[in-house]
Amino acid sequence: MSEVLQHEFGDAMSGVLQHESSFDVRGVRYRYLIWTGACRSLPPVILLHGFSQSADSWDQVAPLLACHRTVYALDLVGHGGSAAPADSFSYALQAQGEALLSFAAHAAAENGGRRPAVIGYSMGGRIALSSLVGQPEAFSRTVSSLVLESAGLGFATDADRACAADRDAANASRLREQGLKAFMDAWERLPLFASQRRLPPNVRSHVRAGRLANDAEALARTFEHAGQHSMPTRKKVLSALATVCDQGVSVQYLTGSLDRKYCALSEELRCVPDVAVEVVQGSGHNVHLEAPADFVRCVEAFLAPASLRPRA
Repeated sequence: MSEVLQHEFGDAMSGVLQHESSFDVRGVRYRYLIWTGACRSLPPVILLHGFSQSADSWDQVAPLLACHRTVYALDLVGHGGSAAPADSFSYALQAQGEALLSFAAHAAAENGGRRPAVIGYSMGGRIALSSLVGQPEAFSRTVSSLVLESAGLGFATDADRACAADRDAANASRLREQGLKAFMDAWERLPLFASQRRLPPNVRSHVRAGRLANDAEALARTFEHAGQHSMPTRKKVLSALATVCDQGVSVQYLTGSLDRKYCALSEELRCVPDVAVEVVQGSGHNVHLEAPADFVRCVEAFLAPASLRPRA
């Protein structure tokens, strides 16, 4: 943990413990991490990581969020310590979305029936949205709040989806032909991650080690079956968000000011009246990595019970 976080939150997170467990959905084993503190007065939180990451990628912010609640972080299919099955179905957004709802019910049962909040970063947000679009009523019954961190909202046109399908197929081919290291060398040079190059060397090394700990074939299958091209349409996503908001789920979209693409996407959510939009100044695509203290403050303020929120 950085010195800044230790100085600002050190006392609050004293006594927070971490351990590892697993659960099975349709024969697929998911590894997850759990952070617990002495106080568990607030509903639990489930964290969903981005492409080529794992539950460990939340290690800066999860202990801080766990000061007043149980925090779970999943390894998605084909990532980290979760299974990397040979079938294509297990990687599909629909299957992973169903697994999320199953785990959310499990988390609620472990926490006195309190429905968890879900925080999905990038691909993790894509999976949460697929679950929400596919089963909005089940999502509303199982999840209390949703935070989308720099997550795509689906495509507005067939042409955009076709371009994404070509990119996802090309990335899958590169992983198989060039191997994981060469692929990640190019992946880390994408403009999307430019702001991360200013992070301290030890943080960059930690992120890279996490990416290289994955399996190239499993990541290739992820592109093919859970890539951006596989998302529901923009129209369906926005409609489903409005539906779950009406059903009592609170929704926040969070991104960094340096991420122009996702800042533009966040503006489209202004048409969904009950979705809160938060842009963290000076951060790029991965807010919880680049500005962890700001991320925690934004999320805690959003998830706070209504009685504890500051008045406008």
